[in-house]
Amino acid sequence: MTIGGMTTREKPGSARRVSSSTVPWIGRINASIPALADQLNEIRANQDARRKDLKGSYDYIICGTGCAGSAVAGRLAAVKKSARILVLEAGGWDTAASVLDPNLWVQNIGNHLDWNVFSEPSPSMNGRIIRESMGRVVGGGSSTNALTWSRPFKANLNEWAEISGEPLWGYEHALEIFRNLEDWHGPADARYRGTGGPVWVQPAAGHSAVGTALLEAAKECGHPVLSDQNGAREEMDGGFAYMNHIVRDGLRHSMARAYLYNVLGQENITLLPNSHVHRVVLDGDRAVAVEVDLGDRMVVFWADREIVLCAGGMNSAKILMLSGIGNEKDLKPHGIKTLVNSPDVGANYHNHTLHAACLWESPQPIPLLNTGANVAGFWKSKASLSAPDFNFVQLEFPYATEEIIARYAPPTTAWALCAGLVAPKSRGFLKLRSANPADNPILDARLLTHPDDMAALAAAIEACRELGNSQAMRPFAIREVAPGKKLDKEEMADFIRDGASSFFHSVGTCRMGKDEDAVVDGQLRVKGVRGLRIADGSIMPHIVSSATMAACVLIGERMAEILHKES
Repeated sequence: MTIGGMTTREKPGSARRVSSSTVPWIGRINASIPALADQLNEIRANQDARRKDLKGSYDYIICGTGCAGSAVAGRLAAVKKSARILVLEAGGWDTAASVLDPNLWVQNIGNHLDWNVFSEPSPSMNGRIIRESMGRVVGGGSSTNALTWSRPFKANLNEWAEISGEPLWGYEHALEIFRNLEDWHGPADARYRGTGGPVWVQPAAGHSAVGTALLEAAKECGHPVLSDQNGAREEMDGGFAYMNHIVRDGLRHSMARAYLYNVLGQENITLLPNSHVHRVVLDGDRAVAVEVDLGDRMVVFWADREIVLCAGGMNSAKILMLSGIGNEKDLKPHGIKTLVNSPDVGANYHNHTLHAACLWESPQPIPLLNTGANVAGFWKSKASLSAPDFNFVQLEFPYATEEIIARYAPPTTAWALCAGLVAPKSRGFLKLRSANPADNPILDARLLTHPDDMAALAAAIEACRELGNSQAMRPFAIREVAPGKKLDKEEMADFIRDGASSFFHSVGTCRMGKDEDAVVDGQLRVKGVRGLRIADGSIMPHIVSSATMAACVLIGERMAEILHKES
């Protein structure tokens, strides 16, 4: 993929505010610590010192500090002051300029903060290899992503509640949690938005001329235009709006800053960056420890109460398989003894497909505002759908795959309108490459293998062209660069496959459900294993129609809520 002229494709190697009576367990994280560099450095130094005096056992061990892991750790440490909590992160501290500066987020794709996982070549993608970027740093993806705070649709969460058999996964309870966790700096909305929570969220800081024009284009094309990307949109068929961003005082406010930095001064929590979890140790049917590579030595940390995997949409499944929890026929060739035969570990992989190919030439360069991505829209291709299957994202630079760049040679003044498939029917799978924890897994993503996904993306591309070629966009469009014309069926299929890429929203490989084959139940317990939970995007039975960061934070909040109620 090429982003603003930067090549990122590589060959795979061997990465409402609510009262406490409404959600009684939750308490309030102390949000009084200013985000000043010297104080953050003091916290990091304190945690680094603890690395020299590690305990052999902890009450809770949380593996991963991404969106869900940070929420689990922060909430537990705040309300369980007597519990000893160990948090493990394979990546380093979140101090890189590309983490802090919202404008530099594209630099995180393929750099040292990325797990650098690639899919297998796929005929459905014209034989192309697709990068699946995941954050390997304190804060996980919330430290490396495009900073968009987009909450799930009501229909998505009510579906989770039905599939899991657990009503508290449903929208109304989730809405309570979102109001409680948000510190919303936009127009007040008592039903949908909260203030005073740990997660700083604000509307896009300023409105760009090209973004405002796109909203006018949406009206021209019959789409609703909303004052807030979240809120009422969640109970609608969709709509266009300026994005919400996790940007505070011009800097990224990741989930690590939202949840972890407020509790790391406490004695009950230890965070170990650069600590790669290799596997979970089982004693019979109970998870009792984790085996961790600290860089200079291997260590086993014992868990007296619970181990929670928050390693992400791919790595939690990988850790399970390395631990002997997975499909026996897939583990045996790697010499891994199957302790729990769970064939669906690694199955049900799916993702949002981002089509990076619809481009227009602007008469002059477009100054980048905020992250360069400020306006988005959601819509349904069919009225019968429970939630939108399209997500349109405007990018103020020529975002396109290598193949599209080579074919259309867009000028540097080009801008993009990307069609996103956010309710895919295609499913892939994940398997171990070897028994070596350092090796990334084999990912057969199988994007666009379901014919309905191809049809939906074709319709979304035509919707993009209608928007981009509208009267409202003419001041910013000398010409349509790509595809440049209406395509016939064969041309459209080729254009889709050459322009298809990933939103980097990998989910589903440890799916939640009440059925026998589900990997985790509605309480996020790994079936067949006591003392082991999973809380991250891998548990999504079906992906939400929004970006996954807010949904993963919700999963972390629910995990902490569940653990608190069980104590």
